[in-house]
Amino acid sequence: MLLHKLNEHWIWKRKVRVFGRIFRAPTLDRLASLWMHKLGALGHEEVLILRSLLRKGMTVIDAGANQGIYTLLLARLVSPASVFVFEPEPVLYQQLVWNVRENKVGNIVCHNMAVSNSTGRLTLQRGGMNLGDNRVMAEASPGSGRFEVNAASLDDLFEGKKVDFLKADIQGWEAQAFNGARRLLERNQDIIVMFEFWPYGLQKAGTPPEKLLTFFHDLGFKLWQLRRGRLTLLEENALPNSGKEFSYCNLVGARDPSLVEHLLS
Repeated sequence: MLLHKLNEHWIWKRKVRVFGRIFRAPTLDRLASLWMHKLGALGHEEVLILRSLLRKGMTVIDAGANQGIYTLLLARLVSPASVFVFEPEPVLYQQLVWNVRENKVGNIVCHNMAVSNSTGRLTLQRGGMNLGDNRVMAEASPGSGRFEVNAASLDDLFEGKKVDFLKADIQGWEAQAFNGARRLLERNQDIIVMFEFWPYGLQKAGTPPEKLLTFFHDLGFKLWQLRRGRLTLLEENALPNSGKEFSYCNLVGARDPSLVEHLLS
C-alpha cells in the first residue's frame, strides 16, 4: 500500500516532451515510461512502423491508449482524420484526456471503456506498480485492485463506418476485442491491423494463442512480425514462448501485401 501511494504521489506529475508532444504522467511508473520513450529505450520500432504505415486522411482506432504516447503520434500522422481511442483505467483515462487537451489536438475522440466481444461490464485488474499492465480478467471475481469498467464491441460502435487502421495493445484481451470487430474487419477490406501478440497473456485471458492467428488467417489476412523496424513474414516456429511471461512481439496484418511492401525485409 505504501509503495502504491508513493507511485501515485503528486511529485511525479511532471511534464515531459515525447515525439514532439507534451505529456504529464499520473504516476512514477508512467513517468519512467515517458522518459524511456523519450530516450529511445522503448517504442523505437513501433514509431518507425507507424510513421511508415499511416498517412493523412486515415481513420484510426487505438485500443489500449494508456496515457496517449502513441495516440498523439497517430493523430498527427492522419490529421485531419479522426483517431478513436479506448482506455478503461480511470487514472490513465483522465491523464489521456489532459494530454490531448494540453497539446490542443482536435482529432482525437476518447472513450473511457474497454474493447471486447460484446457491450457490457468487465472486471479490470489494475497493474499496481505498473499501469502499463492493467488486464481485463477472464472471470469476474473480487480482489485487490479489481473493479468493473464499461466495455463495448467495435462492431457496435463503428457499424457501417470506414476504418483504415486498428491498433490494439490490451494485455492479452486482443482475441476478444478482435472477435467483437469481425464485421468491421470484414467490411473494411483494406484495413491494416497492428497488435501486441503475447501468448502468455492470451492464455491467462482464456484464449489459446494460435486461435488468434487462425482468426486473422480465416479472414484473409497475412501477418508479419515487427523486427528491427522492418516486417518479416510470420513464422510460427519463431513466435514468442507461451510459457514465458515477458515473451511477446508486435504483429502487423493486411489482406493486400502492397499496403506494407515498403517495409518488408
